[in-house]
Amino acid sequence: MQGSMSAIRKVVVLGAGTMGGGIAAHLTNLGFRVSVLDVDQASVHAGFDRTRLAKPPAFYVAARADDVALGNTTEHLDWVREVDWVIEAVSERSAVKAAVYEAVAPHIRPDTFLTTNTSGLEIGRLASTLPEHLRPRFLGTHFFNPPRYLKLLELIPHQGTDSAVTARLLNFLEAEVGRRVILAKDTPGFIANRFGMWSIYHAIRVAEKLHLSVEQVDAITGPFIGRPRSGTFRLADIVGLDVMYDIGANLLSRCPEDSEISVLERPRSVEELIGRGWIGDKVGQGYYRRENNDLLALDLTTLAYRQRQDVVLPSLTELGGLPLNERVTQALQRRDEVGEYLRLYLEPLLAYAEKVGPEISHSPLDFDRVMQWGFGWHLGPFAQLDQLRGSSATSWYLDQRVRQFDGGTAPVPDPAEYRPLREYPVIEETPTLKVRDLGDGVLAASIATKAGVVTPELVADLRRTIQHYVGSWVLAS
Repeated sequence: MQGSMSAIRKVVVLGAGTMGGGIAAHLTNLGFRVSVLDVDQASVHAGFDRTRLAKPPAFYVAARADDVALGNTTEHLDWVREVDWVIEAVSERSAVKAAVYEAVAPHIRPDTFLTTNTSGLEIGRLASTLPEHLRPRFLGTHFFNPPRYLKLLELIPHQGTDSAVTARLLNFLEAEVGRRVILAKDTPGFIANRFGMWSIYHAIRVAEKLHLSVEQVDAITGPFIGRPRSGTFRLADIVGLDVMYDIGANLLSRCPEDSEISVLERPRSVEELIGRGWIGDKVGQGYYRRENNDLLALDLTTLAYRQRQDVVLPSLTELGGLPLNERVTQALQRRDEVGEYLRLYLEPLLAYAEKVGPEISHSPLDFDRVMQWGFGWHLGPFAQLDQLRGSSATSWYLDQRVRQFDGGTAPVPDPAEYRPLREYPVIEETPTLKVRDLGDGVLAASIATKAGVVTPELVADLRRTIQHYVGSWVLAS
């Protein structure tokens, strides 16, 4: 195997859509020399213009977008010969990807690495459409959108991938592309979409069954159970109901042996919203719609918008201050809306994780980290199972080891390169900021004002801190 990952500096991205543009922007931010190819100049410029205008911004500095070379697959395929890494990021259709491979394969150097960005297509099947000499260095990557902000990446080799290539690419993605990489099996939807999408659909189905409001469910399935504030329905709007439908349909067709896969059939509200074209944030309305300064919410019974309602659920207030395990455990025992929802949602969800875990992941730790790093869960499903069960012979985590699906155990590695800021020592603290020592002569100042507001006191503290630790010449330059 020729080439080394540390030598990758030139990259071509095939496809100027949302993911292609986002990946190109992220790599450009990191100093790679990036070019993007699409079917023609109109398409590549139109696609990349959307990347330039993306919110939140895809580029650290807007002017860096000018450093990306834009071309087409008719006139500029020779660019492929000059790069170290080819990233295919065209639409999620096997036939489209295969046609792209046919066009670019003759131009890929023997020492160039080739990956396909996909959220769930079978990597082995895609590899079979490639010339045999390219298959050992072909893998799947599942970047999360937007790549600049979401660090998780599922890396998926196929049976014919050279294991040394897999190891080098994994290390490269972590060290130089700023990814938190999980090695996933080549199964439908990998880990993130097979389980994560099941979780969203299941949450919506339970809400419809219990006739709870979107606001109530988002309050229950947000920080209260250790999840992001987006909860369920805001998350669906962010993902896009059209994307949810495509992923769900793909999984339904490819997993007929899964007795629980019918959960991914479209719930009533998803069916109706897709039919109306109200597919989420990308069109300005889905389960929520903003009108001027008002946020409207969809009524799941009438399927009409109404004013957003404040959530009044006593269990959320009474238990909200308890540690996560205690509040979830106590909520599950309550005979109210919160308890009923969690019994119907959370318990089957955790059982499903145990059922599909061995099929789609190499270990419970990998599974948990996908949900933590990709979906923002405070605990992955296996860690949460341990908490809810208490001390048990069936615990997945045992001190610093994790039980494997085959019955053995393995150490839990400490991802030191991703050490949270809060774990570094505070060497100075004021009411407006904390200064931490990151080692190697590097300091970090984190803002401590409410909501991160920049106040005159914060500015004064920052100036004094910089002067003290760095020197007055920085302020004068």
